[in-house]
Amino acid sequence: MTDTDTTSKSSAMQRFLAMVEGLGNRLPHPTILFIWLCLGILALTAILAALGVSVETATGTYAVNNLIGNEPIDLQNPRNGQVIASYPSGWQYLFSTLTPNFVNFAPFGMVVVIMIAIGVAEHSGLIGATIRKLVVSVPAALVTPTVVFAGVMANIAADAGYFVLIPLGALVFWGLGRHPLAGLAAAFAGVSGGFSANLVITSLDPLLGGFTQPAAAVGDSILGTDFAETMNIATMNYYFLVVSTALVVVIGTIVVNKIVEPHLGSYTPDEDAELPEMPQGASAAETRALRLAGLSALLYIGVIVWTALPTQGSLPLQGVFSTASLAPDTIAALEARYGSVNITHAPLFQTHILVSILFFFFLIPGFVYGRAVGAFKTGADFVRTMEKAALSMAGFIVMVFFMAQFVAYFNASNIGVVIAMQGAELLEALPADSTGGRIALILCFVILSGFINLFMGSASAKWAILAPIFVPVMMTVGITPAATQMLYRIGDSTTNIITPLMTYFAFVITVGAKYRPGFGIGSLVSLMLPFSISFMIAWTILFMLWAFAGLPLGPDAGIFFELPK
Repeated sequence: MTDTDTTSKSSAMQRFLAMVEGLGNRLPHPTILFIWLCLGILALTAILAALGVSVETATGTYAVNNLIGNEPIDLQNPRNGQVIASYPSGWQYLFSTLTPNFVNFAPFGMVVVIMIAIGVAEHSGLIGATIRKLVVSVPAALVTPTVVFAGVMANIAADAGYFVLIPLGALVFWGLGRHPLAGLAAAFAGVSGGFSANLVITSLDPLLGGFTQPAAAVGDSILGTDFAETMNIATMNYYFLVVSTALVVVIGTIVVNKIVEPHLGSYTPDEDAELPEMPQGASAAETRALRLAGLSALLYIGVIVWTALPTQGSLPLQGVFSTASLAPDTIAALEARYGSVNITHAPLFQTHILVSILFFFFLIPGFVYGRAVGAFKTGADFVRTMEKAALSMAGFIVMVFFMAQFVAYFNASNIGVVIAMQGAELLEALPADSTGGRIALILCFVILSGFINLFMGSASAKWAILAPIFVPVMMTVGITPAATQMLYRIGDSTTNIITPLMTYFAFVITVGAKYRPGFGIGSLVSLMLPFSISFMIAWTILFMLWAFAGLPLGPDAGIFFELPK
């Protein structure tokens, strides 16, 4: 790549990207898409019910329910086939469940709770100051891995990652005499390419897990397993995500230093370019506030450790979230299932308790920082940051309303069970019980997930559609729901940086155009393509090594399992 106008001559890649962009632009807004999906699934139930479609599974017979018919319908528990609710007609089901579907949608409350707390940390300035301090304070030799790492960690608050770190990465590289577009690429690779890697649990984990759980219930109904009942939707991929953070940093650094930067060459600013000022890191007041916020975070972590110590005493909070607080019958059940009880079985790792812990982990340091720098002069200032966070989720809340209806209709219709059984029969033709067959299946699913991401941006929206189909199907060949979810996340993350449909793609192009006139879609995609390819290959290899080493993806979340006889 040179600094000449890359748009003057159309290449095959640019023509392909133009086609992708054109196809993607024809897709409706995600909310409209889910409205159409709801209407489509309702029409499909009427057609399949009229045809008398049904399937036999290990837990009983499942007929497709007509959700827009006058006939009575029964909703069955996919785990055991028992009827859990009956309605005089499909129409009564639709009107009776509209609100409960939304209010009881598993990921909704958890995501809102976490994002309110993250909003405090973001709007107080804590996240932005932490990123600036991290990036500008490290030695020059460590700048590249630090920018990539900061990008990965900035996924905690996506807006801060894009709007703070990407311009900052370009500026830092420019200040060190390196090509600013290489800094932009490093930051973009971390924030977007490393979207499914982190050292902490983010709002995306329970959000995706909330779709995986009901899909796993369909697989349970076919196999007689109990994944849906026992999975922790927030932590099922956590161990692998932590190691993936190191992978993204290492691969991202190699690609920047060995491929992207040599290809870009030296940088000479355009004469008319109006470059922004170099970042100065954190001010003295911000540094002091960061210390106080860091101290409050350490104290809070100490309190959580205190609650997790497996001893019970009379002191406040001592052992309340530890295995010592488990009831004797719960301990007996865990020992019967797993052979022993370990810390991952403690209440500390229960989804709702974990979400509450994460809420205060972001809220407390954010509040301390805001008070220290004067951002929160009154209680009203503090409340307004939470209101801003809630306001930023307005689009998400509207989309979730229709997303929740689609998931509920899909499950109530029993179409997921039918598809899973048909998919299982198709997979029987593959040697999925062999090492080679499983490798082929893993590769195909990662590539499929990455390809779909080119046409549809929202990770949660895609998984809401794919999970009910692929989770049960993969379960029929001995691949756990946690593994299927992680494979989806690998494919989805690695193509985030090359799809023009990604939400912040236009913003990244705008930043790049400050340093190179004519910087456009083709320029950015060609810049990021080495990252996308390298991430997909390396991440998939890591998953395979992890899988065949028998390592868990998260607490009690394996990759393969023995199918019931």
